[in-house]
Amino acid sequence: MKAEGTAARTAGSPLLLHRRWAELVDKASFAWISFLQARHQPEERFRQRLEAYVDSWRGASLKEYYALPPGYAPSLSCAPRGKALRIRFPSPLPGPARRNRTAVFDFWLGPEGWSGPTMVIAHGLMSVSGIGYRYWAGRLNALGWNAAFMHLPYHYARRPLGLFPGEVCVTADLVRTAETLRQGVLDLRVFAHWLRAQGTRLMGGWGISYGGWVLAEAACVERVFDRLLLLEPIFRIEHAMWESPSGRGIRRTLERLDVVPETAAPHLRLVCPSLSRPYLQPEEVLLLGGTYDRVVPLHLLQEFRDAWQGCHFFPFPQGHVGYRLMRESLGIAQEIWPRDFAFSRH
Repeated sequence: MKAEGTAARTAGSPLLLHRRWAELVDKASFAWISFLQARHQPEERFRQRLEAYVDSWRGASLKEYYALPPGYAPSLSCAPRGKALRIRFPSPLPGPARRNRTAVFDFWLGPEGWSGPTMVIAHGLMSVSGIGYRYWAGRLNALGWNAAFMHLPYHYARRPLGLFPGEVCVTADLVRTAETLRQGVLDLRVFAHWLRAQGTRLMGGWGISYGGWVLAEAACVERVFDRLLLLEPIFRIEHAMWESPSGRGIRRTLERLDVVPETAAPHLRLVCPSLSRPYLQPEEVLLLGGTYDRVVPLHLLQEFRDAWQGCHFFPFPQGHVGYRLMRESLGIAQEIWPRDFAFSRH
């Protein structure tokens, strides 16, 4: 059930109004993102710092780049928070911001307990509300799964005071952008190892946009997940920055600093999931895209699908910003992996 399902789910011409609305929402969102990114300008000699960073990792493998620090032994704490448990531990890559030095996951136990399947939900860039994700955690619990909501670097409980959620995750400071991605992958690896030690027998990842980028990259480092749902993942950062409307503000800054795409190109193999192979089989990955998406356009998603050797792929009439793909992806997951949801409590 791959390309054959695509036509059936997108049959018919979407109303022009629907497309225009999607374009308007995306345009407004990108303008806001560009405004926030403009508040974080790298120093005038940034190109030299970027070149030094790229050179420092030029001969590194993916596993070396995302390796846990020698001797790192996390001490995890669990405390009740509403209906969930809040799990915290020191990040393997702490960084400069104090509030961002602690990895945070909210965890909802399902009917199977710790040994039951667990889905890690990774939100999009600059996500500001967890209400919707708590709803999806409840839906997963009803389907027999545990749910873990990952607070990505600089978001939610990790947001430094005075900053909008995630506003420093992706900026013209490409070094910090890369290090933030690396931090997210390392935090996820630690959490996944801990969950496996608790007896979790099946682990899924459900990532949206920026969150999909973190999950997809982690899936290329080791066997973190057994199932992976990626919704409009940022898997080609060079396109997002140098070609898409969401990177317009970043481009202006980089051009002023005499930084061109070729400057960071040698580093792409370490930060672009499309240039690596995941530790999953193609049938274990579900990829969804928006037909109006200009950040992750469908033709690039199709290239990504081919690079990952033909994972499940479905487009829907949506821009990059929207909520439909959450509902659709969970429904499709139950269709293509029925045994994983056989313990549904409905």
